[in-house]
Amino acid sequence: MQKTGVFSSQSSTAPSRVRFAFLLLAALLCTGFLIAGGARDDLLSLIFWRPLSMLFLTVVLATHWRDAWQDGRGIMLLAIAVITLPMLHLIPLPPAIWSSLPGRELLVAIYRDAGMALPWQPLSIAQARTWNALFSLAAPLAALILVLSIDMRSQRHLVLILLGLGFVSGVIGMLQAIGPAQGPLYFYRITNNGLSVGLFSNRNHQATFLAAMYPLIAANLSFFKGKPEQLNFHRAIAIAGGLLLVPLILMTGSRAGIVLGLMGVASTWWVYRSPVAKVRSAERKTDVRSRFIGFGLVGLLLVFAVIVAARTTAVQRLLETDPAGELRFSALPTIMEAVGRFFPFGSGLGTFVETYQIFEPNSLIAATYFNHAHNDFVELLLTAGVPAVLLVLWAAWLGLVAIRSQIRTRGLSSEKPGFQAQVLGRAGLVIIGMLALNSAADYPLRVPSLMMLVAVAAAWCSNAYRAAQK
Repeated sequence: MQKTGVFSSQSSTAPSRVRFAFLLLAALLCTGFLIAGGARDDLLSLIFWRPLSMLFLTVVLATHWRDAWQDGRGIMLLAIAVITLPMLHLIPLPPAIWSSLPGRELLVAIYRDAGMALPWQPLSIAQARTWNALFSLAAPLAALILVLSIDMRSQRHLVLILLGLGFVSGVIGMLQAIGPAQGPLYFYRITNNGLSVGLFSNRNHQATFLAAMYPLIAANLSFFKGKPEQLNFHRAIAIAGGLLLVPLILMTGSRAGIVLGLMGVASTWWVYRSPVAKVRSAERKTDVRSRFIGFGLVGLLLVFAVIVAARTTAVQRLLETDPAGELRFSALPTIMEAVGRFFPFGSGLGTFVETYQIFEPNSLIAATYFNHAHNDFVELLLTAGVPAVLLVLWAAWLGLVAIRSQIRTRGLSSEKPGFQAQVLGRAGLVIIGMLALNSAADYPLRVPSLMMLVAVAAAWCSNAYRAAQK
């Protein structure tokens, strides 16, 4: 069998396999962003998304597993380890073992007070939540395998799909912000009404996705090939898109979005490489006309977006006190107490709600419940203990290896093999860095669509490293 990935030789059947992988990936991403933009595990859309993502994964494993394994063994090993952890949390253990684990005293007391014998129990204290965490990994694993299996032309088209989804989400968010707070454009029952959330249920996740558009815009412009006057037009469109993102991010009312947006703008220097215009420029009149059209679009879009942003309450919200932000800090000592009680094995992936409620003080009890720690690193430490820390360190080490490799190839010209893989690798690193930074104050990687985005970014980093080795 001939390999069909980014760096493999093409056989007579390879183009059809690559095309099929790309179509699967496009369908997976578009469906995921349209119906799986929330982090809650009781979303109605998950009734459709979970079986659909498992179906995608089954097809992908049957058709493209070998391609992905050959072209990205390092990242695939990490993915297998990540999936193995929740599976271990669901294996039933004898009473003598699970009852001796740290933090299980309350469960043991409940069984004894009820006069019941201790049953076999898995490590997870809320198995339904851990099953949900395990099934949530199907879509990002499928996306990872598919990105490792497609060729570079499909990779460029993938960037356009993500940019399209980003700006569709931004436009929907703009309409949400200027429309009624309970309008039909809000797709989730529990959401930030009155603010821009786009295809998501949370304004912070919308802002994160929009900020991730900056490295994608820079990567897409780096791939340009054509006449100089066309290059000027494409540059103007890229600038217009970047400027349009500013008010779109402001409409979310997300402070984290502003920080990530600045990070995204700064990252364009790292991602972008000036493309080469291969053909002599046409008449100067044509060149001027292209610039005029491009920068005219910039001005119109920016003026319109600024006017819309000024009419919303999101900018005012940036200056107000955030009750949710205060709760994150006030709940942190309680969460750290729970971490100490369940250390070193954790309470089971996905079990934050039940674990936190065991320790929640009366002063923090409210009509709503605290669904996440708003710091995914702390939450992982609570629910998965030391093994999760080791997985995070493993991922960080792979990231450092990728950074080192990409620094060495920073000066690679657009004419050299592997140039496009390096550009996408840098964009992937920026996106992973954004999501990791945001995870210190939120939970973006609990959202199925953003989980797929980070899987795509990780595959790009793996492809870039492999290209550099070659």
